[in-house]
Amino acid sequence: MTINIPQGPPADIFKNRRKYIVVFVALLSLACCGLLIGVYAIFVNTNYYNQLETLALVFIVAPSPFAVYVGEMLQEYKKLTPPQYEELAAFGQQYPEVKRYCDLVTMANRQPVRAEYEACQDWVEEVSRSAK
Repeated sequence: MTINIPQGPPADIFKNRRKYIVVFVALLSLACCGLLIGVYAIFVNTNYYNQLETLALVFIVAPSPFAVYVGEMLQEYKKLTPPQYEELAAFGQQYPEVKRYCDLVTMANRQPVRAEYEACQDWVEEVSRSAK
């Protein structure tokens, strides 16, 4: 997600969130299926134990890296904690661009998300570095 503080908040910031949630749930479901197959292979005495064990391992391990990646993408949409709100307010007092951005987010009738907070942090660091 690309956020440019001087340009204002993107209008479609949540457009990919639903896709990420659906993909994450699907990958998590595959891992759960792998666990169920593994439990079945352990508790039921069957001739196919080795094949079921391999299949369970595949269902657990294969989607895991993708689930972690999509989970990290979903982290960008988390709500801010109170200390993060305080830091964002402090940035707004020091830099009028951050204050304007936060006002535009509030006018859009929503709260800032973690990606916007991190973008504000990066922008403040970049501006303070270039001022030196």
